[in-house]
Amino acid sequence: MSRILKLKNISLQQVDLADFSYSLSPEQDDLPDETLISSISRYGILHPPIVRETSPESYTVVAGRKRLLALASLERENTCACLIISSRIPEADVFFILLEEVQLARPLTAVEKAIFLQKTMAIMDERLIIEEFLPRLGLAPHASVLKQALKLLSLEDPILCSIQHGRTNAAVAHELIGLSAQDRMALFALIEALRLSFSYQKKLLNICRDLASRGNTSIAALLDHDEVHEILQHQEANPPQKTKNLMLWLTRSQMPRYKEATEEFKRFTTAMHLPQNVSVDHTPYFEDDAMTLSITFPDRKSLQQAWEKIRHAAHSSDN
Repeated sequence: MSRILKLKNISLQQVDLADFSYSLSPEQDDLPDETLISSISRYGILHPPIVRETSPESYTVVAGRKRLLALASLERENTCACLIISSRIPEADVFFILLEEVQLARPLTAVEKAIFLQKTMAIMDERLIIEEFLPRLGLAPHASVLKQALKLLSLEDPILCSIQHGRTNAAVAHELIGLSAQDRMALFALIEALRLSFSYQKKLLNICRDLASRGNTSIAALLDHDEVHEILQHQEANPPQKTKNLMLWLTRSQMPRYKEATEEFKRFTTAMHLPQNVSVDHTPYFEDDAMTLSITFPDRKSLQQAWEKIRHAAHSSDN
């Protein structure tokens, strides 16, 4: 056993579960799920929690809070085998152990990295954090990177929780920091309600910023529109359909000539007299001039025969 960590059976009553000194979660009400409770009910705690001694009979949680809460909820056991960190161990070493423990299971989220860095800033020299911790967190060892990581904690708690659970992309969240609180929450509400992917989160942010700038208005005011409310409150549309309709509305607002472009494209394809199995598509919202020609074949043989002709024609035109 490590000279720092000592395995000891202690009473649950001795552990201060309300102390979040070493917690990296933005949620203090993050309770254990039924799967963990059922597992502990069957086999007990398989991986000992880590606690720090605060006095001879008192401890605070370093890692494993959910395991301890799950055990306490069973009301069958009042003791638990824990790895104990002595009160004599320097605080910096406790955070090294905490990081090691979490990273053995999974990478830290962007929010957890920020919380970890914020807590170590209170007890350690900034230079040491940059040199020791940033590389272990997968970040470049520069003061600017540390500053950027910590900025994430300026966001509202609901956004931090959404990042923590993978619903809001961390890169998009960093861009939200530069917006007013009202605009930020208006966009966040859409990201949550529509369960937007990273690409759509980015696209929504960019188009709303552009429209608000053009109209000399706020993003919140832009989105507080009757048509937007109708799209979001449509009873029969699912989130992907609502997303498509919202982006279409925003694009039309961004491109006043969208309807005209659509009609012109329809005239263009009609004039080509395409057969039923051939279609031409433009890029979404006419983002550029690229077009896609699609041909549907009844079977593989028909495709092979047509491809030989196409390949021969393309080769001849190159010569």
